[in-house]
Amino acid sequence: MAGKVDTLPEVDVLPEVDVLPEVDVLSEVDTLPEVDTPPEVDTLSVVDILPEVDILPEVDILPEVDTLPEVDTLKGDDKQSIKGKRKIARRPYFVACALLLLLLCTGSLFSLVEYQTYNAKYHDDMSLAREGIQHLRTGVALLETLQQNPLDAPIVQKARQEFTAALMISSRLDSELKSLPGISASVPVYGARLNAALHLLPLSIEVSQTGVIICDTLDLFISKFHKPLNTQAQGLTVADVSFINRNLLQVKTILNLVIGQVNHLQPGDLELDPRLRTFVATFHKDIPALQAWLNVAEKILPLAPTLLGIGTPTNYLIEMLDSTELRPGGGIIDSYGIATFSGGQLTTARITDVGLLDGPFEAAGGRIPFPAAYTWFDIAPTWSFRDSNLDADFPTAARYAELTYKQEGGKAPIQGVIAVTPTLIQHALAITGPIDVPEYHQTVTAQNMIARIHYYQLGIGKQGNNLTTSPGGQSPGPNRFIEILASHLLAHIHQLSSSALLKFLQLMINSLHSKDIQIYLNSSAAEHLLQSYHLDAAIQSPSGDSLFVVDANIGANKAGNLITNALNDQVTINREGNVVHHTTLRYAWVLQGQNYGSPLYQDYLRVYVPPGSVLQTQDGWEPRGTSETFGREVWAGFFTLSYRQTHTITLVWTVPGAVKKGASGWHYQYSIQRPAGVQWMLHLQVTLPSCAERINQLGGLVSSSPQAMTLTQALNGDMNVGVDYTC
Repeated sequence: MAGKVDTLPEVDVLPEVDVLPEVDVLSEVDTLPEVDTPPEVDTLSVVDILPEVDILPEVDILPEVDTLPEVDTLKGDDKQSIKGKRKIARRPYFVACALLLLLLCTGSLFSLVEYQTYNAKYHDDMSLAREGIQHLRTGVALLETLQQNPLDAPIVQKARQEFTAALMISSRLDSELKSLPGISASVPVYGARLNAALHLLPLSIEVSQTGVIICDTLDLFISKFHKPLNTQAQGLTVADVSFINRNLLQVKTILNLVIGQVNHLQPGDLELDPRLRTFVATFHKDIPALQAWLNVAEKILPLAPTLLGIGTPTNYLIEMLDSTELRPGGGIIDSYGIATFSGGQLTTARITDVGLLDGPFEAAGGRIPFPAAYTWFDIAPTWSFRDSNLDADFPTAARYAELTYKQEGGKAPIQGVIAVTPTLIQHALAITGPIDVPEYHQTVTAQNMIARIHYYQLGIGKQGNNLTTSPGGQSPGPNRFIEILASHLLAHIHQLSSSALLKFLQLMINSLHSKDIQIYLNSSAAEHLLQSYHLDAAIQSPSGDSLFVVDANIGANKAGNLITNALNDQVTINREGNVVHHTTLRYAWVLQGQNYGSPLYQDYLRVYVPPGSVLQTQDGWEPRGTSETFGREVWAGFFTLSYRQTHTITLVWTVPGAVKKGASGWHYQYSIQRPAGVQWMLHLQVTLPSCAERINQLGGLVSSSPQAMTLTQALNGDMNVGVDYTC
C-alpha cells in the first residue's frame, strides 16, 4: 500500500488534504462490523463541495501529502503495540486504510476535473471581458470623432450600440463573479485577478451607462438641430429641456463615482488587460475638459428657454456694421434687423436700412443728446441708433443701442443685441460660395462684397434702389442692396450641407473671439456666463500689464478697409519689476480702392493702459486729454491721414510694479486686446533684466537672445503673453 501512496503527487491540486485529521476517528473502525458496506462513503458531502476549491492551484500545500507514508508506519507501530496489549483483526484495519486511500484518490480525481472546468470558465470570462473593454474603447473613439462632425447621427448610433454591448457584458460578468465564494478572492494568482475584475467591472458598467446617456442626449440634439437654420424644422420643447437636464444630472452623478473608483484602483488591477493603463491615463487627461463641459452645460441649460425661445419665441436686435467707417464698437451701424428664435431655431431674420428707424424719428423732431462720455464725436448734431456704438465696451454699447432703438420707436421686445462685421459676412461667403442677386443682376463674392455694397449704397448704383422691391416691403433706401443680399445669404445658409454647416458653426465660434460677431444678453446670468469665458467683447481690467488701442473714424468716409495697421511694442523690464513700453502705432493708407466721402481720414484714438501708468513722451498725434474708465487709464489723441501717406504715433510709458514677485520668482503677464472691426499686425519684444535666469515664456513668445523674447502675428483676438523668471 505504501508504494501506491507514493504516486499521489499526481493529485497536486488537492488542498483538501487538510481533512486528514479526521483519520483520528478511525479507532472506531473496530466497532463497525459492516466495513464491507462502503456505499455509505457516497454520503460524504465534504467531497461534493470540493469544486469550490478546485479552481485553486495550491501547490504550496502539497507537503501535507508527504505525510501519507505515515499510514505505513502507523501500521507497523500498531503491530508492535497490539503485540504488547491486545490483538485486533488485521483485515478490518487494512480495509479502513484502503477505504481512506480510496476516498482521497476519488476526491482528488474529482477535484482535478472540477479545476479543469473552472479553469476553462476563467479563460472564457477573460475573453468576454476583453471583448467588453474593446466595445467600450470603440464607443469612446466614435464619440471623439464627433469633434469633426458633431451632427453625425450614424456615428452617435454606432457609439450607443458599442456602449450598450459593453454594458451588457460588464453586467453579466459582474453578476457571475460576485456569485463566487468569498475564499476565491484570497487565492494567489487567480484571486488577485478576481479582485482586479471585481474592482474594474463596476467602473466599466458606469462608464458604459454614461456613454449610453450621452448618446441619447446627442441623438436628441441632432434630431432637432441637424438643420438649425431651417425655419420649418421642429425645435426643442420644454419636455426636451427636462430630458436633457435629467441626463445631465445622471452623467454628473455617475462621473463622480467613476472618478472616485479610478482614483482607488491599484497597480495590480491594471494588469488584467494591457490596454487598461492607456485607458486610465486617457481618462485622467480628459476628465478636466469633460467636467468643464458639464459645468458649462449645467449653467446654460436653465437659461436655454429664454435665450433660444423654447416655449416662447425670443427676439434679438441685429446690427450690421460697416467697418470701413470705423467706430469703437466695430463700425457704423448701416443696417439693422430683428432675428427671432423659436425652439432654438432661427425662424426669421429681416435686415433693413437703419435710416428707416433714424429718419422718421428725426423728421418728427426727435432729438437724443450725446452722453457726456461721447462729446468728442462731433460729426453729427444729435445722437441716433446709427452711432449708438461709440464705446469699445460692447455691453455698454449694446445697452445704448437698445435704449436708442426704443426711443426712436422700435416696438419688438428684445432679449439682447448681436453685432456683425463685414469680415464675418465675407467668411460666410467663402463657405456658401458666390451669391446671385438677380434683382440687381449681380453675383456677390467674398472679394467684391464691400465694393458692391458701397456701389449701390453710395455710388451711382444707388439709383437702382428705386427699381427693386424690398423683402420687408418698406420704402426704398440706400441700403436696399444689403437687405436683398442678406435675404439671399440666409437662404443659402439654410440649405448648407452637414459638412458646410459644421464649418459655419465653427466660424461663429471663431468670430466670437475675433469680435466679428459680438453678443450681449439682457439676462444678467447669461451675460455673466459670456463674461466668465471672455466672450462678452468687454473692456477687460487685468491685474497685470495691458494695452487696448481703439480707433474711431470721424472723417465721414469709407477708407477703413484701405488702411493697414501695425503695432510695435518694445517692453523692457528692470530689476525692480517696473516695465517701460516703447510703443509705435503705424497707419498706412497705401492700398488702392474706391473711397466714398472725405479724402481725409480723421481718427480719434484712445489708448487703454493699466491704472497708475505714466505717459513719459508722446509724438505723432494731437493729445486730447486723459481719463479713467473700466478700471483703466485712458489717453486720447487725434490725427489725420491722406491717401498714399503713412503716419506713426510714438508713446513711451511706464507701468510701475507690473511684474509680480512670488515665492518661485518673478511673473509678468501682458494682455493685449483686439478692437472690433480692425486688423492689427503685432510686433512684440520683451527684454528681461540681465540677471534673469530659468526663463519660461508663455503665450507664444520665442527667445531671440538669452534675455529677450519676440512675437509677431496678426492680432486676431484678445491675447495674453507672459514670462516667468528668477533674478
